[in-house]
Parts: sequence; C-alpha cells; structure tokens
Amino acid sequence: MTADPGTQADGAARMEPTRDVGATLPDLLDVMLDKGVYLDLDLIISVADVPLIGVSLRAAVAGIETMLEHGLMRSWDEQTRQWARRSVGRHVPLGDGEEIVLRMAGGHLQAEPYRSWRPGIVYLTSRRLIVWRADPREILWQTPLEDLVAVELRPEAVVDGPDRLRVCVVVPSGRVWLSAAAPQRLHDALRETVGAREEARDGDR
Repeated sequence: MTADPGTQADGAARMEPTRDVGATLPDLLDVMLDKGVYLDLDLIISVADVPLIGVSLRAAVAGIETMLEHGLMRSWDEQTRQWARRSVGRHVPLGDGEEIVLRMAGGHLQAEPYRSWRPGIVYLTSRRLIVWRADPREILWQTPLEDLVAVELRPEAVVDGPDRLRVCVVVPSGRVWLSAAAPQRLHDALRETVGAREEARDGDR
C-alpha cells in the first residue's frame, strides 16, 4: 500500500482502535471498509526453534473512500483519475475539465425511424449524460445535466422473463428511456444531480 509522504502516520493515528472479541469475518470487513484497520505487527518465523525471518509490519487497511478522508493515497487517487481521463478521452469526446462520474453498460431507446434499443455505454460526467457506442464511434444520445428535469425508475415488461428496470430521464424535449447494467445506481446518481440543481436554484432565490 502506498500513501502520501508525511500523511500516513497522521491518517493512521486518527483511525481510533476498537476491540470486540465476538466479531466475525463479515463484521471485520465492514469495519475495514467503513472505518479502517491499523495493523501494528512484529512477527518472527522460526524453524526448529531457530529464528530465520523477522517481519515488522505497520499498515493501515481501509476502503478507498475512508483512506482519502484520512488524507491517505491522495497521490494515487489523482494519478488514477488522470489515467482514467486520458483513457476515456481517447474514446469518448470530453470537454476540458469534464470528469467521468459513472460508467456502465447500457443503451438508449430509439424512437425514430423505428422503436428499438441501441446498446452502448452510459457515461455520467460532471457536465453531461451520454450514451456512447464505440463501434462505430458515435454518441447515441446525450443531454447537458442542466437540462435534466426529473429521473424515474420504471419496470418494463419482458415477454420471456421478469420485468426489467429502466431509467426514464425527463428533459425539456420529453421522456428518454435508458437501459443500464445497474439501473438503481444510475437512477440514484442522477437523482443526486437533479436534487443538487434544485437546491442551487432555491438558494439563488
């Protein structure tokens, strides 16, 4: 694990220790991802009572979000974001400073010239909602985030299986239907965007 110089000790010190002898493995994983675990371990490996290997381990283990909250791994996070921007930018046309917030397989329901689902990749960026197809390279559908009026999650009846959840996006021109690998996650992310815009408008009044 890597951390920014000068921040690892401070971040680890702020992770307060807890003790629970009845904790199970799922409990440990929950704590590790949510609050973090700091390991302070000295280990000696012996063979036939002869010490051969010594291990001195000091490590903080936590979910990435928790690490960043405690000031750890910020350089790694920024490098990863820069790499993701460059990688996505080679395929999806992004504007200067436009960030990818969410990416998943999905599609767009085309109404004309005939009604059909067009598969692609759904990108939620800091500025737009895009459905992109890589081959051939084209934007199947997009809208600026400021044009989002409402977002709904609705079931679609399927003849040969259970209903599928679809994301319905309301824009000034009408309703647009999107499919997504994780429809609830996309819906929640878009709802946060719409809610933030509504709060900003209310604050300006």
